[in-house]
Amino acid sequence: FLFSFTTLPPKLAHLFSFIKLFSLCCPFAKQPHFISPVTKYSRSKMYHKRRLWAIKDKKGGIFPRHDPKPAIENPPQKPPKFYTADDVKKLLVNKCKHKPTKLRTSITPGTVLIVLAGRFKRKRVVFLKQLSSGLLPARPIHMLF
Repeated sequence: FLFSFTTLPPKLAHLFSFIKLFSLCCPFAKQPHFISPVTKYSRSKMYHKRRLWAIKDKKGGIFPRHDPKPAIENPPQKPPKFYTADDVKKLLVNKCKHKPTKLRTSITPGTVLIVLAGRFKRKRVVFLKQLSSGLLPARPIHMLF
């Protein structure tokens, strides 16, 4: 510190002495962050603070590397913690293929149809063709003529 503890009020002097004592007791204290990426100490300062040079010297100038543990091929399945109160029915597999709906023979491309439901009910439309999914695309009459 650039100032002496005698010039500080007693509460602050106690706080600063505690900080100094803490830094002596805990040399491996974490790096304080000002803002998320901005730190107080540089990388080289933290290298020496964390005493990484001593670890490197013990191993002949190389950091010790730990071999990764072999992954378990089939980890044991834990039983579920909670069970449902009622049995849940499993849906049966449906192997039926979706087939397009059969149209009336009188409905051919260019036929005028009347929409019965939805936003455009009671409107006349011209039928264009039937898609493979079964949908019937149509256009309003005034857009074609």
